[in-house]
Amino acid sequence: GWTTFESAVSTEALARLAYFPGLGKLLEERLTPKVVEIDGAGPRVAEMEDRADEGMGPRNKRVIAAIKEASFTGKGDKPVVVELYREYAVKVNIAMARSGEVPKGEYEGEYNAAGEREGRGVMRFANGNVYDGEWK
Repeated sequence: GWTTFESAVSTEALARLAYFPGLGKLLEERLTPKVVEIDGAGPRVAEMEDRADEGMGPRNKRVIAAIKEASFTGKGDKPVVVELYREYAVKVNIAMARSGEVPKGEYEGEYNAAGEREGRGVMRFANGNVYDGEWK
């Protein structure tokens, strides 16, 4: 069970960086890769795209389901590990959102005279999130 958690948190930031390409490029330029994929033909540096194809909502559900199906030696570990993963995912998301980069997505809606989103609109983010509402 704990290895499922470790795998999820070690790739969480990589999965989210796929939706923040500017931040991903900056980190790639300044930091040595630290996550290595060991499945497949042989070890290789993990890429942002390795974990981005499913969207963040489905990824989170998949990870939580895998943790719930995993075996733990401690009776109370399973709910604790699920909560640890949820808290970690939220913290990673907040950190990336605070980078100032707007995640990739498509906007359909109204614009003001300056060409900025304003009024009613729908933003479909590449990570699967959707905001449908008012823009100011």
